[in-house]
Amino acid sequence: ALLYRAFYALPSFSNIEGIPTGAVYGFTRMLIKLLRKEEPQYIACAFDKGRKTFRHQKSKDYKANRPAMPEELVAQIPLIKETLEAFRIPVFEEEEYEADDLLGTLAKKGEKEGLKVKILSGDKDLLQLVSSSIFVLRPKKGISGTHLFNEEEVKKEFDISPSQIVDFLALAGDSSDNISGVPGIGPVTAKALIQEFDSLENLLKNLEKLPLKKRELIKRYISQAKLSKELATIITSVPIKTNIEELKVKEPDKDILFSLFKKLNFKGLMKEFALQKPQKANYKDYNEITTCQNLEDLVSKLKKTSFVLAVEKSGNLEGIAFFLKGGASYWLPLEQTKIKKNLIIGKLSPILEDSKIKKTTDNFKKIIFKIKEWGMNLDGLNFDTELAAYLLNPGSSNYSLRDLSLNYLGIEPGQEFHPVKRAKLTGELALLLEKRLKEENLWDLFLKVEIPLVEVLVEMQERGIKVNRATLEEFLQDIKKRGERLKEEIYQETGEKFNINSSKQLGRILFERLNLPPIKKTKTGYSTDEEVLRTLCLLRPSLSKISEYRRLFKLETGYIKPLPELINPKTGRIHTSFNQTVTATGRLSSSQPNLQNIPIRNKLGERLRKAFLADRGYLFISADYSQIELRLLAHLSRDTNLKSAFLRGEDIHRQTAAEIFQVLPLQVTPQMRRKAKIVNFGILYGISPYGLSRDMGISQKEAEEYIQRYFERYPKVKEYIDRILEEARKQRYVTTLMGRKRPLPEILVSNRKRREFAERTAINSPIQGGAADLIKLSMINLHRRLKKENWHAYIILQIHDELLLEAPENQIEMVRKIVKQEMEQVMKLSVPLIVNTKIGKNWGDMK
Repeated sequence: ALLYRAFYALPSFSNIEGIPTGAVYGFTRMLIKLLRKEEPQYIACAFDKGRKTFRHQKSKDYKANRPAMPEELVAQIPLIKETLEAFRIPVFEEEEYEADDLLGTLAKKGEKEGLKVKILSGDKDLLQLVSSSIFVLRPKKGISGTHLFNEEEVKKEFDISPSQIVDFLALAGDSSDNISGVPGIGPVTAKALIQEFDSLENLLKNLEKLPLKKRELIKRYISQAKLSKELATIITSVPIKTNIEELKVKEPDKDILFSLFKKLNFKGLMKEFALQKPQKANYKDYNEITTCQNLEDLVSKLKKTSFVLAVEKSGNLEGIAFFLKGGASYWLPLEQTKIKKNLIIGKLSPILEDSKIKKTTDNFKKIIFKIKEWGMNLDGLNFDTELAAYLLNPGSSNYSLRDLSLNYLGIEPGQEFHPVKRAKLTGELALLLEKRLKEENLWDLFLKVEIPLVEVLVEMQERGIKVNRATLEEFLQDIKKRGERLKEEIYQETGEKFNINSSKQLGRILFERLNLPPIKKTKTGYSTDEEVLRTLCLLRPSLSKISEYRRLFKLETGYIKPLPELINPKTGRIHTSFNQTVTATGRLSSSQPNLQNIPIRNKLGERLRKAFLADRGYLFISADYSQIELRLLAHLSRDTNLKSAFLRGEDIHRQTAAEIFQVLPLQVTPQMRRKAKIVNFGILYGISPYGLSRDMGISQKEAEEYIQRYFERYPKVKEYIDRILEEARKQRYVTTLMGRKRPLPEILVSNRKRREFAERTAINSPIQGGAADLIKLSMINLHRRLKKENWHAYIILQIHDELLLEAPENQIEMVRKIVKQEMEQVMKLSVPLIVNTKIGKNWGDMK
């Protein structure tokens, strides 16, 4: 009962390996609170050993109505037992008996020893054990508090004594355990009868005193009443082999408990319970480089070995810390030093820039930009702890060295995080994470994709993209004028001035003033999201102006206004940051600004893109994978029809439209093709009939028919989806072609919404993640070739399945050919990879 309470009281969460831990955390919280508040001398814990006990032999209906324990909870029971073992608390479980019987037996043993016994359980059946020496603590409000039941409290709550509870259940039954009791006798009548006759046995001796109807009813079900009492009675004589001394509370095994909490990622408990203070990182024993001779000696050592290097997390580059393979640490101050800057650069640059000398860092991209600012370069990345941790746990939002040290090493870096300390911890982490990457079969992906990609991203970020201020200013004025006109028209339509961007105010106008039907609600009130507005537009088309106004406002505040402020005054270009460790799918993201989210399917987005210009004497090349995700689906599913369509170079959306609308390909209209496109990509994302009906504006029945026809045409796709879901449920993760893992800790949870989201993620991740792997590999190969062949062309942006390059006008056709070649030949699939290329002077006019 406690496990179920802990499981349902807290949201589902998992550790860095994707193992569910919510119930373990809740149970551990309850246990720690119990130990601190009650300060027991003796303690024991009981579990059910199996689903079948002696009660099931007496009644096949006993607990037959109970659903199986959720798989997510089943997976946590061994961890809960590990926790109890670490606390050195005896655990009891016996064949044929339930945990309640074991608790009852242990409670009676304690009572005989003259002890006051408290039982912590959410099971009300245990209240029958309450006596002058035995008490029951029942949790209340989830796991945050308990209520103590003594004899008086039981009588106050149930109007009967503890010993009469089984007699009451014999008559009224217990629906939670599927104990029938006497049909026709409800709780009120059962309570009145027990209050009058004291027990079931005494009642049966005095049946003649009952009114005829009740008497006949009980007579008819006497055997059922007796069986119900027997099933409800807790056994207090289970042959448990233990003595009271073995149950004495002991000090926890601090090493085991700390390791367990570290594994489970229970940082709060590690600190709060103070089982073992995390080891403080020691960095005092390092050599500071203060003289030219010291520098010569350091350089001599760096030439001969791989090393870790670290700098301050933020601020100026005050120095560089080195941690060598043999264990020696060095600190080279760059700001407060008597050694001349040009001497440091002259001696250190050849080492830092030598790709053959392998370097390990905690974030190579950030470090390289700091070192570049000081006049040096950096090459030879061998290991990056942030990238390694990301591959092992792509769902995390924090890969800081501080967090990784605590999670993986059990080391608390402390407030003062000197670069020497960073270097040492990075070195220790690298050894551990390399082992983990190899164990998880992620080493190849790490070495062949994520590590070499860093160099590409550094160059992209450094190159940046040119932006025309005048174009943006002109666009801003037009947007403002259009926005003001729309605002006035909306006010005229609604009859009131209000903040259109406020969901609360807009909801009041739409659903109270205009009396439109609310489509859905959020915790804070009416929902006014885009989906709701689309639906309301069917009732009142003029509301489309609100959507348009919102789009203009988003474009103005998200891009047109901020972009000029982000132009680097030295280069005249915008240098967006490309992030490798943000998305769980493996896709890259960009920030400051996010250039991947500029609208592409409307005139506003097209006009904004015109503000991005190629440099003088250069042109842009846009290279876009054609339907890469559907091609990956064809390859992974091995569906003959899907593969044939791509091999013949057919329009896959037109083919799908012909199937679902049951027409010839030549009869497919543009509208049919658009709808088929929604079906094709919806299947990739594990869309439901309801979701498809919403996206296409059709009935759910029609949507079901479309999906059915799709799977009739592409039967292997259905088999692939079923196979992926089966594997995901077994492994709790899915992988891409290159081995990238997507953990799915919620694939077996009982909460339907969370489970279905995990299932959709399982279907899509091998495809979306696989596409991300392919374009990353394409970027690496293309970057290397352009460098090797001395082409003056640069990759400057990556927008999911598209690359944008800048190349000299006189090299444009050759570079276009190389780009297409490298991207299409990146990996051999069972269907061809096709890349469409365009050329233009600005990003908005590409042909």
